Amino acid sequence: MKKIILLITILIVSCNSPIDKNNLNYLNGYWQITKVKNADGNKKEYKINEVYDYFEVKENTGFHKKVRWQVTGKFLINDLKNKVEIKNNDAVFTIEFKSEFGNYSHKIIEISETKLVLQSKEGDIYYYEKVVLN
Repeated sequence: MKKIILLITILIVSCNSPIDKNNLNYLNGYWQITKVKNADGNKKEYKINEVYDYFEVKENTGFHKKVRWQVTGKFLINDLKNKVEIKNNDAVFTIEFKSEFGNYSHKIIEISETKLVLQSKEGDIYYYEKVVLN
């Protein structure tokens, strides 16, 4: 059963239209995770999340960090951040994350002004919505 779910996920993901290189600029800013679909078929929804992902990328390199939203409307920020590099392999874009704790990469499945979908090498799919700050 797990193999069938993984195969269906791969087929759906591979049928997505290619990423437009110009849309990679949308990565910059704050993102809030909304759900995760694991490769084994389990799904987790995030209705409320105080931790946001922040990306700052210019010319395919930059950083990613986790920030915590405060009720004051500001963010609690620490010095921990991952270096990121966007790689292009035949119009398949990946984000390479590097930190003192390890390295990993996620394939960009979809990116727009309001939506970001990433897939890990293990097949987990992460769905994000852009956070608009006033």
